[in-house]
Amino acid sequence: MQANSQGAKDTQPQNKGTFRRRRLVMLMLACFMSWAGVTLWNQIGKISERKDKVAALEQKEAEVTQINEETQREIARLNDPEYVSQKIRKDLHYIKKGERLFFTPVAPKQ
Repeated sequence: MQANSQGAKDTQPQNKGTFRRRRLVMLMLACFMSWAGVTLWNQIGKISERKDKVAALEQKEAEVTQINEETQREIARLNDPEYVSQKIRKDLHYIKKGERLFFTPVAPKQ
């Protein structure tokens, strides 16, 4: 009979100190996991914001690159005297001797 009573006592902790230490470790582990979860959640939000900013900047970069390419083409075309003459006639309304310039009225916007 004493053997059975000894076996029942073995399943319980030998002293209260080990139980308290285990409970303290588990509490600290729970606190750490909670902190890690909150930090992870915040980082996910920041990462999504950064992805949006990167996408907007990439789109802006593509627009600027396109404008740059158009400007480079325009610079290359300005070396052609015929293009320069055409540009002056169109933008500054210059005419050659003996030509007449006609303006077409533009309807006002409403």
